[in-house]
Amino acid sequence: MPDSSTDSTIVGPDVPPTRSWRRPSTIAAIVLFAALAAFWVWIFVYQLQNKGEEDMLDRLDDLSWTAEADDTCRAYTERIAALPPAFESATASERADVIDVATDEVERMLADLRELTPVGDTNDARITAAWLDDYHQFLQDRRTFADALRVDPRARFLVTEKYGSHITKPIDRFARVNEMEACMSPGDV
Repeated sequence: MPDSSTDSTIVGPDVPPTRSWRRPSTIAAIVLFAALAAFWVWIFVYQLQNKGEEDMLDRLDDLSWTAEADDTCRAYTERIAALPPAFESATASERADVIDVATDEVERMLADLRELTPVGDTNDARITAAWLDDYHQFLQDRRTFADALRVDPRARFLVTEKYGSHITKPIDRFARVNEMEACMSPGDV
């Protein structure tokens, strides 16, 4: 029997070794988790404050005219909404007629907007002119569809592509980021 006075180890039940949180893999996981959490918090706060829209390329520096533009668009949008829904028309020819009437309203809306928009050699003027050009192309697409309906009742509404998507995306994005949501492309076809 060994002398217990010379043995300083205590023998007891098996106790698993404790894991240290200071291991490199644990520290790396904590840092990664904290970075991801901070990233998502930043994204949500940034978007909730609409900072993302303010930084977009389509965002105008001077929004002084956009409230009046939004009111102008709202009046035309209400006129278009008062028309019978084009897709509920009894015949393709009647549908084409409703589309043409609505397109005429949008064309008048764009003429009124042109009176409000910035002019000259400024970035705002260039961006707004490009938006109006896109809108005019969209109107041409609507007219082409109405004409096609008169020939083929099963004609499909196709819009011009821009940046790999429908031209309505940049039209609507410009209107949205510049606080003119009533000026987004009508979805009445």
